[in-house]
Amino acid sequence: MEKLYNLFTYGTLMQGFDNPYARKLRLSSNYIGKGCFNGKLFRVEWYPGAHYVPDAPTYVHGEIYQLHSLEILNELDEYEDVMEDEAAGLYVRKVVPVRCGQEVVMDCWAYLYNRPVSDLPLIADGYFKATC
Repeated sequence: MEKLYNLFTYGTLMQGFDNPYARKLRLSSNYIGKGCFNGKLFRVEWYPGAHYVPDAPTYVHGEIYQLHSLEILNELDEYEDVMEDEAAGLYVRKVVPVRCGQEVVMDCWAYLYNRPVSDLPLIADGYFKATC
């Protein structure tokens, strides 16, 4: 599989959030810009969870980063509770098509929520904010 160096974030790894992993991401990547993918965003607790839904009329909004190397993904996988056994993890890291302009779509790694969402509040506008 080809190495993918783009990461899409929509939660506590975005700019404006101050935690060790967000700081490490900023040091280990170049900020490309804002982006979105078709899907739904939910408030889990103090953090969000997104589901990629290709034909959804709604979007999950966030930021795109070009990673300097793939090494940081191991640390981010730990932060996002990604497990080798996908069913056991809180999130799974998958490649999704992210729109980053009117016509531009790029494949990015994204951490997708891996639990049921039926009891979680929907963030209707698709933007997670620190004050959410």
